[in-house]
Amino acid sequence: MLGLDDDAAVVVRELACSDEDCPPLETVVAVLPTDGANRRWTLHRAVADITEEDLRALLAREPEGA
Repeated sequence: MLGLDDDAAVVVRELACSDEDCPPLETVVAVLPTDGANRRWTLHRAVADITEEDLRALLAREPEGA
C-alpha cells in the first residue's frame, strides 16, 4: 500500500494508555525507510479490531508530524 523498498522496516505496536483523555488501547504504525523520513500513524483501537479498510484509510492520511 505504501510502495516500500524491501529494506524498509514497518513497526506495529499496541500501546496501553492510562491518561484520562485517551482510549485504553491504541495502535501505532511506524514506517522506517532506509532512506527518507520516518512516518507514523496512530489508530485509537486494539490491533485485533483493525480491519484492512481501517488500515487503508489510516495510511491514506498524512503521517503524524508531517
